[in-house]
Amino acid sequence: MFAARSTGLAVLATALAVSATAQPSPASPATPPQAKPAFEVQVVTLEPVRALVLPMKGSYSQHQDAFGQLGGFLAQRGVEPAGPPFARYFSDPSVGEANLVWEVGFPVPADAPTKAPFEIKELPATLTAVHVHRGPMEELGTAWPQMIEWVVSNGYQIAGPASHVFKGDMAVSPEVEMRIAVRK
Repeated sequence: MFAARSTGLAVLATALAVSATAQPSPASPATPPQAKPAFEVQVVTLEPVRALVLPMKGSYSQHQDAFGQLGGFLAQRGVEPAGPPFARYFSDPSVGEANLVWEVGFPVPADAPTKAPFEIKELPATLTAVHVHRGPMEELGTAWPQMIEWVVSNGYQIAGPASHVFKGDMAVSPEVEMRIAVRK
């Protein structure tokens, strides 16, 4: 799922190299620099979700393996996920990598089976701030401070864990919904 990180970086590096060497032709005036688009966030009420999750502890570098275990469990039982994969993060990163507590999951139908170490969780409807991140996965870490700043500066309080919902083709055109439960 996350195997194509280096490909995305290579494309980005090539694009940066090309743009750095490109010069406007003498016949055309230089175009002014484009302003960075505003950090867009929508606040929506998410419907409740029944999910099969795999609790995790430690480094986030385990994402690919964790999703592989979860997907394998569902495939072996012939269960089709009812939505895209997600991850929820329960720890402040200041606890240190070894102590991070998080989980990966898939929305599942009501009759989906479970077996340890997997768990079924009923995620309630929540008022949620959502930002759609398009681009390299490595940029998610720098987007979170902007997300938190938006939440606070728009009069909301954080009311639950941060999460990512992984959409699109993660190898070619990653799209990640950054989500955090909020309240006024």
